[in-house]
Amino acid sequence: MITSMTGFGRAAGALSPRYFAAVTIKSVNHRFLELSVRLPEYLWELESAIRAIASEALSRGKVDISIRVQRTSQPDYDVRINTQIANTVIPRLKAIAEELGLGSTFTGSDLLRVPDLLHVEAIELEVQDEERDGLARLVREALAQLQVMRAKEGEALLTDITARLASIRELHGRVAEQREGVRDELLVSYQQRVQEIAAKAGVDVNHDRIAQEVVMMVEKGDIAEELTRLAHHVEQTVKAVEAKEPAGKKLDFLSQEMLREINTMGSKSRSAALRTAVVELKTEVERIREQVQNVE
Repeated sequence: MITSMTGFGRAAGALSPRYFAAVTIKSVNHRFLELSVRLPEYLWELESAIRAIASEALSRGKVDISIRVQRTSQPDYDVRINTQIANTVIPRLKAIAEELGLGSTFTGSDLLRVPDLLHVEAIELEVQDEERDGLARLVREALAQLQVMRAKEGEALLTDITARLASIRELHGRVAEQREGVRDELLVSYQQRVQEIAAKAGVDVNHDRIAQEVVMMVEKGDIAEELTRLAHHVEQTVKAVEAKEPAGKKLDFLSQEMLREINTMGSKSRSAALRTAVVELKTEVERIREQVQNVE
């Protein structure tokens, strides 16, 4: 069963009496697994654990994990006075006030207007085990929602790819039916050409030699090998989409190989009907290739 690389998931809940978190995860297609994790600074130590959880669940895609945390209780604060600023600025302010006749007393609000005089910082305690476990649980819940969405889109991709494969098989059968007729046409055409060239050159060519050369030319123009390889690639593609493991990279490779065989058939073909079928084959495979770019 194939899955898409596009999805979205969200989960929210309390980590502890002091934190409430909301986890948002979104993913789009990418050749490899590329994780981006955004955390508050005081939770940076949990980034590696979050990456490990996501890596276990996903194999491909550009994944953005955003975690927002709100405090549900007031932290302790560290209050510091910059004594260097106080010892330098306050005497000067007093001198200016006395000089202007404004008095020399200062209120607390006056002192708080002095830039960088007072530093108030929340004291961040170490992350507790219950907070680690709570965040891991939320990340897994968001990933589960993401995977549900990716699976639903994967079903749509599977339906489309399966229909394309059925069309390719039908076109393959049409081309295979025309192959013998094309070989006969090539045989007659090459024989006539060789005889015409020999007549114009005024030489008498041995009939066995003509037959040998014609057979070689027909063999070079035959598409039997390409048809066989194309059928094999189609069967491998069917197995890949039905397998449980991620198949995006394999499907991309197989679609390239199918295009290679079809292009070779097109270069060999001289029949208008065969060329038309080859164009239709190429169109179907290119559409499959577009779809598998979003398959995990």
